[in-house]
Parts: sequence; structure tokens; C-alpha cells
Amino acid sequence: MEKRQLGRTGFEVSILGVGGHTYPVGEGKNDFCNHDERAQLIRHLVDAGVNYFDTTWTNEAELLADSLRRADIREPVYVSLQYVDGISDPNWRKRLRGELETRLKIMGYDRAPLFIMGVGNNRPPFSEIMAACEALHALKAESMIQNIGVSCHELTAFDSIATIIEQADLIDYMMIRYNWKYQRANERLFPVAHEHNVGIVNMKVFCWDCGPDNWGRRISMFEPTEAEQTSNHSGSLNAAQRSLLWCLQTAACATTVPAINAMWEADQLIQAVETAEPSVVTDDFDRYLNRLYDHAELKNLATHARSLPIRERAAALMS
Repeated sequence: MEKRQLGRTGFEVSILGVGGHTYPVGEGKNDFCNHDERAQLIRHLVDAGVNYFDTTWTNEAELLADSLRRADIREPVYVSLQYVDGISDPNWRKRLRGELETRLKIMGYDRAPLFIMGVGNNRPPFSEIMAACEALHALKAESMIQNIGVSCHELTAFDSIATIIEQADLIDYMMIRYNWKYQRANERLFPVAHEHNVGIVNMKVFCWDCGPDNWGRRISMFEPTEAEQTSNHSGSLNAAQRSLLWCLQTAACATTVPAINAMWEADQLIQAVETAEPSVVTDDFDRYLNRLYDHAELKNLATHARSLPIRERAAALMS
């Protein structure tokens, strides 16, 4: 699998990474899979060349640590730890060190190779984002973190992050919402990051609408509802595969981090990044723009989506 350098971190990361959010894992009737099956999925991805993993909430960091242990993964992997929505937390100054230490303990690290704070939902001002970057830099100076950065879903904060990079140059890498529907990051933020050698991780490749005002729409625009739609395509790539490739081809990103919860998802994404397709066809993407606002589409997802979390989210959006 192709590797790209994650900016000034110097890490060579796979162009396909694994997102932090997962469907429920356990032995309950509503769990998507059990812990051994999740470990098998992570083993499969690592065997295919994936070496970059995003983590979000502590329970999802715990799940990744458990999968790495169960699968006896000894290959070097890069795990990004995150204080989720931290900059929107009014108490982040008191909590930051503890959030970091908790995640270090979970992963068994002496220091975090990669650690980011999320901008969050509350649209914090420029001064708070800058202050958070400065606080992360102080922890980096203590050798608790090797590389620091920010995560951001909020489109209106992109200019603030670009200005911070230009003025202070504190950020080593960042995880940013970018997809065919919302290309704003490519207007200023990505060019500034590229100029300063800031690594770019691209998120929301499939969940186009998932942002602070639409957390309920944590649903792929291409979510399959029939079993045959989950099979590999021997011919042309399907829309989800092309969405992934489009992001890799149009943004100066090192990796993408879709949530991967099933073996068929892993196989389709591996197939996509290993294809030699030089230019992605997006002529049919218009039909997906408002899929999650269409009552008939939501009803179909609520009834026939493969996973319970997606059926529940679609049903909630219908009300």
C-alpha cells in the first residue's frame, strides 16, 4: 500500500488509515461484532499495509489497544491520540494533562507519538484555539508528546487554523473534514499547511454531512442497504471507493481515516487504494448530496441498513 509522509512528523503513513469511531463491540445482541472479530479486522488491515490509526474517546482507544494485543500486532503502527472536542471544553486547561495521561496509560506509551485536540462544537474563538496549541506545545517541550495538532469538523474554523499556522507555526499535523460536498479546506487551509509542512489527515470521506450541526448524520452517503451491495466490484469502482480516491487525489493529505467496521468495508477500501485509476469519475455524486435529508432514503436506511446504529440514526432523522 502506498505510503506518504505526514508532514514534519516524518512518519511514513499508509494512505488508508482507520478512523477512531466504531460500531458497538462486545457479546451483546446489539453489538456489531465481538472483540476477537474486531481484532481479526485490524489484523487484516495491518496485513494489507495499513499503519495509521485515529482514536477518539477513551473507550475507543481502549478498543484499539485491545485489538492490537489480541491480534499480536508487532509491526510498527502510528496511533493518533485525541482529546475529543477539547478546545470547546471550558475546563480544558485543567483537564488536558489528565486526558493525555489517561490515553498514554491505555496505549502503554511513555509519550504520545501523535496527539491532537479537537476544536469541538462550540465554535471557540481564535484566541482559544491558539491557547490550546500553545498548551500542547508546552507538553511537547516536556517530551510528553512528540507531534501536536488539531482536529476540526467546523468549516468556519479553518481560516483560524490557517492563521495560527502562519503566525505561530506550532502545529505538526491536523485532522480535517474534507470531502466532495465540503471542499472548503482546499481553499486556504490545505495550501497553508502544505507550505509549512504540516501533515494532513483527511476525515469524513463518506459521512459528508457529519459536523457540529449534524452529528445525527454520522451515516455514510453510500451506506449499502442490500447484501449484494457489500460485495467487491471486479469492474469499475463503486461510489464509496471513488469518494475515497477523490479525496486522496485532490487534497494534499497523507492519509484518510474512514471508520471501518466490517471485513467487506476493509476489502473494498483496500481495493480502492490499490487501484491504478488515474482520474476519479464523480458524475453521479450529485445524487448523494441530499440523501440523508430525503424521507424515502432515510426510511430505506432505517429498515434495511446492515448495522443497528445506522438503522437507529436513520429512524431518528425521520422524526
